[in-house]
Amino acid sequence: MGIIPVELYQDREDGKPAVGVRTNGPATLQDLLDAWQPLCDDASIYKQYAPDNYSVCRGCQINCCNTAYVMPDLIAVRKMAEYLKTDYRSLIERYMQVDKAEAGILQMQLPCAFLQEGICSIYPVRSLICRFYICTDILGATQQLIYSITMTGITAAAVWAEKEGLVQSMSNRGQSSFDLLLQRLLNEYRSHEQVKLFLEAENYSDIPLQPFLNP
Repeated sequence: MGIIPVELYQDREDGKPAVGVRTNGPATLQDLLDAWQPLCDDASIYKQYAPDNYSVCRGCQINCCNTAYVMPDLIAVRKMAEYLKTDYRSLIERYMQVDKAEAGILQMQLPCAFLQEGICSIYPVRSLICRFYICTDILGATQQLIYSITMTGITAAAVWAEKEGLVQSMSNRGQSSFDLLLQRLLNEYRSHEQVKLFLEAENYSDIPLQPFLNP
């Protein structure tokens, strides 16, 4: 049996049980996603919104997608267009907030346009921000890793969309305080070398984890 590139483990932090990940040698973002996905079906970990706090995520009626701000990463944008058999401009105009795109931000409609009868209709190609969400406590180091990867992917999507003429350059006009905060974060991440990894990748398996573990 070969070495598992990414492993999950449980520990305690601030007096509470929490989930973390550890790598065993070279690993990719796809390896992390493969290790993370089983958490959804793991009834041994505490989940805040589960009916008895120890249930699988399938059939959850909370549907955070109704209220969550979902910003897709670059690979997800490309996979969504392919999955839906549409072009990028149509994807943005139909499923994302047009006023946000005019300010340089790719953000899904709220509630998410892909939520149909309480179920995600594009589950195999959903964004990183959706893939990583789970209503349980996560160890601080793992939480920071996930945040860094997700923000990098979101920034890459904004950089790419701007270059392709799909969104306008960032503008402060008529933006909410949340939008302004997000714009500042995106501008900060634009200078990160890891953004190039998303810009050059076709799949999550093309993105190594090491640059995010030791930025």
